[in-house]
Amino acid sequence: MYQRFIAVGRLGRDPEITTTAGGARMASFSLATSEVAKGEERAEWHRCVVWDEKLVDVIARRARKGTLVALEGQVRTRRWNSKDGRENHTTEVVLDRFTSRFQILSGAKPQDDVVEANQPVFDKRFAFDELPF
Repeated sequence: MYQRFIAVGRLGRDPEITTTAGGARMASFSLATSEVAKGEERAEWHRCVVWDEKLVDVIARRARKGTLVALEGQVRTRRWNSKDGRENHTTEVVLDRFTSRFQILSGAKPQDDVVEANQPVFDKRFAFDELPF
């Protein structure tokens, strides 16, 4: 079985760039998506984690709170035990090196500062202007 998560939304905060003990860089951020139902807008929040080094570089340089992005990744649930013995879990959208895509749609720096990282997420046939946010 295979699953994909594809979303267009805005970053809810500036991305957090960290380095693991093993030296790998990663980015994490919250992504807000929304839909309008019965005249009311409903927002959904997604925690996103990026492990692709090239994407981390692009995110560090160009993504800020409010940036409109399109992304594709996998939904994964991570489990761990806290110091007091309780089992914790969190569900994240994970973008890794081979199976993920990320594209900044607006709110980015000028075009001359673009770094190519992966191909565009969506086919140009889709009209992003019709999205409710």
